[in-house]
Amino acid sequence: MSSATHTKSSVSQVFKQQVIINFVVVAVLIAVGALLVFKVQGEEYSQLTAFGYLATVFFSFITFLPAGTLFAARAEVVQGKVALREDEKTGATQPLANPYLATMPLGFAAAAVCSAIAAIMIYGTGWLPSPVAITLLSMLFVVPYTYIVRRFIFKDVEGLIAAGPFAAKRVPSTTAHILMTYLLPNVIFQLIINMPLAIRGFGNVAEQIAHLAGPGMVPVQVLAPDFAITFMFVCGFTFLGVIAHTAADLYEGEFAYAGKGNGINGFLYFAIILVMGVVFGAVIAFGAQALGIVIVPIAIALTLKALVVLLSVYAACKLGVAWMGKKFNHAVAEKTQAMAHAT
Repeated sequence: MSSATHTKSSVSQVFKQQVIINFVVVAVLIAVGALLVFKVQGEEYSQLTAFGYLATVFFSFITFLPAGTLFAARAEVVQGKVALREDEKTGATQPLANPYLATMPLGFAAAAVCSAIAAIMIYGTGWLPSPVAITLLSMLFVVPYTYIVRRFIFKDVEGLIAAGPFAAKRVPSTTAHILMTYLLPNVIFQLIINMPLAIRGFGNVAEQIAHLAGPGMVPVQVLAPDFAITFMFVCGFTFLGVIAHTAADLYEGEFAYAGKGNGINGFLYFAIILVMGVVFGAVIAFGAQALGIVIVPIAIALTLKALVVLLSVYAACKLGVAWMGKKFNHAVAEKTQAMAHAT
C-alpha cells in the first residue's frame, strides 16, 4: 500500500494530475454529448437547447466533480503515493468532514454565475451559438472547477496524512452513510446529466411519430437501447468514483467492510457492467414485446429513465464498495503479515 519516498508525488503534483485527468475525461463527455444533442437527436435546436446544454454541464461538473476529485486524491494518499512538502502545509490536522458539503455550496454558486453569464450571452444578445461554440464554452467549467479543488485539496490531504489511518469516528450506520454520501450525490449528479438528454431525445422522437401515434408517445424500441447505454455509462462512471470514496472511508475508519475474499480484476468488473447493460436492455425489449407494449407516454419514458439512473448508481455503489472493500482488507492483511514477519 506504500511506495518508496522518492517515488511519491507532492500534493501540487496530485492536484495538477487530477485536474488534467478530469478535464480530459469530461471534455470527451462534453464533445460526445454535443454530438448526441446537436447531431444525432436532431440538427435543429433553439436558444433554450443551447442554454440548457451549458447549464447542464455547469451544474453537474462544477457542483459535484470537485468532491470526487478530493476523494481521488485521498485514494492516492491511501496507496502511499503522496508526500506533503513544507511549502504545502496548511496546519490542518483532520481531513474535511464531508467533501461534498464542503465543496458543493461554492460549486453551486459558481455554476449559477456561469449559467447566468451564458443566459445573458444567449438571450441578452439574441445569439444562437453553433454546436462547436457551445462545446467550447461548456469546457470553461474547468476554470471554477480548478479553483474549488485548489481551495480545498491541500487542507484535505494534509489533514488525512496528519490524522493517519483508522482515526475517524465510526459512522452509526454504514448503510445510511452509503445511502447519503455515496448514492444520493451520485443520483442527483447523474439525473442532472441524463434527464435533459432524455427530454430532448424522447421529445424529438415523439414529435416524429406524432402523426401516427398521437402527441407525446415514445416507441419502446427507442427506450431499450437508450436504457442499456445509460446503465453502462452511469454504472461504470459511478463505479470509479465509488471505489476512490470507499478507499478513503475505509482508511479513515468511518466503516469497515465485512466481506471476505479478494476483489477480481478491475477491468473484468467493467466487462461485467457492460454485459449487465446489454442484458438489461434485452430484458426491457423482450419484456415489452411479450406484453405487447409498443409505445408509452413520454412522461412514463422519462420516469423509467430516472429509475434506470437510480438503479445504475445503486448497482455501482454495491459493486464499488464490495470490490474496494475486499481489495482494502486484502492489502491490510498482507501488510500486517509482513510486519509480523519483520518482527
